Amino acid sequence: MKGHESSGTNKLFDLAALVIGQLDFGYPLIVDELDSKLHPLLTQHIIKLFNNPKTNPKGAQLIFATHDTNLLNVKTFRRDQIWFTEKDHSEVTDLYSLAEFRELEGNKIRKDRSFEKDYINGRYRAIPYIKD
Repeated sequence: MKGHESSGTNKLFDLAALVIGQLDFGYPLIVDELDSKLHPLLTQHIIKLFNNPKTNPKGAQLIFATHDTNLLNVKTFRRDQIWFTEKDHSEVTDLYSLAEFRELEGNKIRKDRSFEKDYINGRYRAIPYIKD
């Protein structure tokens, strides 16, 4: 019974049909806070389903928002698959890709960099401003 399962299990049940359907038809799936209520391994597995040509032969796209910085790595995503949002002083949201960032020498961000560490340290902006 749905009322007796954890909220994470319920979310997985709710998402399962959508994930399977979108993969079958090659449609995009858009999810706000994909990682919310899900175990990090389940979130990674869903992402892998979309990134694997065997499970996604029709090229379905997964578009999601997350606060899980553990996903910011080259094993999970290419640089062009990681996008950030940041609000300016007028509350206008800017959307930009990690692929747009450059090293000091002008080269693309290297694949061996710690995207997660760089993000937390503010290198890619898009971090909350916390007042003292």
